[in-house]
Amino acid sequence: MGLLSRLSKAQKQQMFGRFVLDWMPRLSYVLVAVSFVWLLALPHQSYSKHTYVSENALMPGSALQDEFSKIGLKAATQNYTLTTSTDSRSGVNTYAVFYAPRSDGTEALVLSAPWISRDKITNTNAIALILALGRVFKRCSHFSKDIIFVVSDGDAEGLQAWLKAYHGLDQTTSDHFEETLTVRSGAIQAALNLDFAGTGDYNAMGIFFEGVNGQLPNLDMINTITRIAAGIAPVEVTLHDELVPYTENMTKNYINSLKKMLYMMKYQAAGTPTGNHGLYLKYKIDAITLYGIDKLGWPSQRYNLFRLGSLIESAFRSLNNLLEHLHQSFFFYLLSGVHRYTSIGLYMPPVIILGVAFILQALSLWGLSSDLPLELEAIASDEKVAIALPYSLRSRELKLAATTLTLAFVAGGASFNLLTTSFGIPGETPLLKLMASVGVCSMLVLSAVSSAHVRHRILKSKKIKAGANAKGTSLTPAADWIVLKTCVLALSALVVTTLSALNFSLAVSIGLVIVLPFMAFRPSSYVILSGLQAAILVAISPPGLMMAAASWYSMDPAQVLNWVLEGYEVLGTWLLPTICCIYWPLNLAAIVMVLLPVS
Repeated sequence: MGLLSRLSKAQKQQMFGRFVLDWMPRLSYVLVAVSFVWLLALPHQSYSKHTYVSENALMPGSALQDEFSKIGLKAATQNYTLTTSTDSRSGVNTYAVFYAPRSDGTEALVLSAPWISRDKITNTNAIALILALGRVFKRCSHFSKDIIFVVSDGDAEGLQAWLKAYHGLDQTTSDHFEETLTVRSGAIQAALNLDFAGTGDYNAMGIFFEGVNGQLPNLDMINTITRIAAGIAPVEVTLHDELVPYTENMTKNYINSLKKMLYMMKYQAAGTPTGNHGLYLKYKIDAITLYGIDKLGWPSQRYNLFRLGSLIESAFRSLNNLLEHLHQSFFFYLLSGVHRYTSIGLYMPPVIILGVAFILQALSLWGLSSDLPLELEAIASDEKVAIALPYSLRSRELKLAATTLTLAFVAGGASFNLLTTSFGIPGETPLLKLMASVGVCSMLVLSAVSSAHVRHRILKSKKIKAGANAKGTSLTPAADWIVLKTCVLALSALVVTTLSALNFSLAVSIGLVIVLPFMAFRPSSYVILSGLQAAILVAISPPGLMMAAASWYSMDPAQVLNWVLEGYEVLGTWLLPTICCIYWPLNLAAIVMVLLPVS
């Protein structure tokens, strides 16, 4: 009889376990490929649906302080001051309230505009339109919600100060001051933010909708505007500020849809709002920014403030019909165009599959790290064959892995605190503090790798003296790098899958950057190969990515760092803490892993 037929049930289970163990790494790479293909397929029309207005109450098309005061509105101003690690800013916001004749003062809508456009010039047309609509709304008797008009100073910090004060968060601290508002209304249900620079006409209207940390407004906000723009007030509408010519070519349509989806994911992953509308989303207020696009030579019919005013007036009529907060439509979606969306049920599986790929690799390595032998009696000879259990209950050597990960996360947290704390040292800049953080992290890597190599040599010399290579001895313990890589992969799976529920685009961005290096890299007996792997991991570290972004956008690295810092200090974005406290520690642990000695 054959060997297989004479094995016990437990022995067959062990052999099957070894077979599964061997195939797990291959399956993990297959899952990575499936995740990539799925993500690339999302912009295709087969994986998206046509947008529609879910909220039946929204029926599109149904029906400065002195200036506001002249209109007959109750107006006021608000002073504010904000101090960050890089500068200090102050400004004055102007706001006014139209108290609707049919309103009990419990609900309101907001029409806002920043003083400076995203084009870095005066937002002239938007402010003029707010004043004009103030006069129009003042004569209307059908509104059942108050309308608040806000012209904010500065960049995002002006509207941020106004919203904090409006919601009773106007407590003065050492780094900010918001003057208490003297004119108020009820709970804000929705808001439109206007960005129409200059005094001329426009070709098209862009919609910006990404908020702080990837938050999105209810999809019906976008659907309502696009419906009105297609009917009552004909205006060409696009996502963001990129105009794409119409084509019937399926390949070009797919590429255009892919570009728009990638633009959205880029803005979401950054966590910084694409306009002042993003600040409303922090307070559960659905809002979008309408942006005037003036592109020379574009064939679409140009529109002026009269048509734009008609569009916004119709939008406020629609929002006025709301009996409750927007809730019918989606809050989680990807847009590949103004009329095409992909729901969460279709775009979440790829990132989950990516997490499963990490887990399979981790399970495979954990099985390989077993050092408890199972002795089977060979049928053909008197010798005993040692087959390692794939998942034994015997403890692994976790000392180096646990120490490395602990120090890596401590270094990441220290870097975050260093970047966000002002020490009052002459010549102190965020870039210098980042360089100090790089130095601390480098010392961590060098100390961990050096101690591992010293320990490896000591154990090797002891093993030789004890005659560990003699016949009949047990298997050697698993190499330290296997356990460390197992932990890194398991933590990567946890980070990517958990973060995907909070900010899908940021989770996908992190996952796609680390998946292949973290899964494929391992220590090598060839110093050059290990050094090359470490160099690639350094290139995808936070400082490396910062340098790449600065080169891509033709910016100074200090500008990129200041932008990330400002997002955290002013708007409370998660990008900086995520990079410092989660991504960088995993990257440091991976660098240590590829430089460890090979057992």
